[in-house]
Amino acid sequence: MNRVMSKSSLLVGLLVAVGAAQAAAGADRMVNGRSQHGLAADVATVAAGQPGRVINVDTEKASNVNCGETVAFQKGGKTFVWKFDSANHRAVDLRTIAPAGFIDQPFVVYVSRSEAERG
Repeated sequence: MNRVMSKSSLLVGLLVAVGAAQAAAGADRMVNGRSQHGLAADVATVAAGQPGRVINVDTEKASNVNCGETVAFQKGGKTFVWKFDSANHRAVDLRTIAPAGFIDQPFVVYVSRSEAERG
């Protein structure tokens, strides 16, 4: 019985430690520091035609994307590229993933499951 309780205590302690590490890393960050929403891609991919599309945040208030999609966001003369790779497929405020100073107003990106994930 003590062995079962000590394993349970160890498991609870581990879960608390992981939760604390994620909280310290930020709500949208995993323990390894990476974003839960994907990763930044090189702006050179825009020239290579890799992003599925370009979204102008000056003319839209929100956008829908699919998980796995690489999207170029433009505002004024600035561009940044993001590959959405989200485990939880939830909406994300662009300000949380964009480079500092890219956008100052809310812009919601709704991340849907990819075709491969729907099957």
